[in-house]
Amino acid sequence: MKNIFKTLFQNLEFIIFVILNKTLKLLSFNTTSDLGGFLVSTFGPFTKYSNIISKNLENLEFEKSLISSISKQNLSQTGRVFFEFFNLNKFNWESISLENEKYLQEIKEYQGSKIFISAHIGNWEITRNYLLNLGFKLHSVYRHANNQKIDQYIQKNRSRENAYFYKKGSESAKNMIKALKNNEDLALLVDQRDSSGPIINFFGKQAYATDGFAHLALKYQTMICPVYSIRQKNGNFKFIYEKPLYYKDYKDLSAYNLVEKVHTDYFEKWIRENPTQWLWVHQRWRL
Repeated sequence: MKNIFKTLFQNLEFIIFVILNKTLKLLSFNTTSDLGGFLVSTFGPFTKYSNIISKNLENLEFEKSLISSISKQNLSQTGRVFFEFFNLNKFNWESISLENEKYLQEIKEYQGSKIFISAHIGNWEITRNYLLNLGFKLHSVYRHANNQKIDQYIQKNRSRENAYFYKKGSESAKNMIKALKNNEDLALLVDQRDSSGPIINFFGKQAYATDGFAHLALKYQTMICPVYSIRQKNGNFKFIYEKPLYYKDYKDLSAYNLVEKVHTDYFEKWIRENPTQWLWVHQRWRL
């Protein structure tokens, strides 16, 4: 009986998801974004996620006078990202400005495999899709949705000839290794909390991190390319290239030290500069 109710609930959940998807596709990208920002900023304060955001900010000793403002803006940002996913095909790619474009040419000229690393900041789907539009063939890992039908629907709509997605797990690791051996590129979000990973210093506090990318980079001597996008006004985004790291730049580091370096040198800087645009709703400092 329990399994029957679970199946019924998942089918209902899937139907609601599809209806939402088809309804939002009637709207423009910017309208969809505005709607998501409004809904989540309005109702988000009454959910547990608002408390998680505030506690994370308090834990990192942000000024109390700023926490409420950052939290509200962050809920809006989170809503925008979620709703924008449904209409990414309507995004106007001319609304992107570039920073440090000189590094793009350096990345393109590199002959070996590359690992593009980013974080849950700005709109990470736009970050990856922009790289795909430039012609990079990218292999990525994702955490599958709990509802299998929704997961299959999402991946079908994500499908592109130069984009490969693998569910997190042992099979994804095998596919990542295969891609690097074939001199192909990975695109990974590496700011997640992984309770099986190392505990690092992040914003001066102990936090679980993920270290898979570091082990791969060191073993296959890849170029590491930190990239991210930042939301600006009127539906515009800035795409930012950081100076890529060659193997010689990090070969003397352990995987642990490389993970900590990425969090300190890149993620902390990105988040401090744009605190409302990082995904604060995860309990990354929970040990």
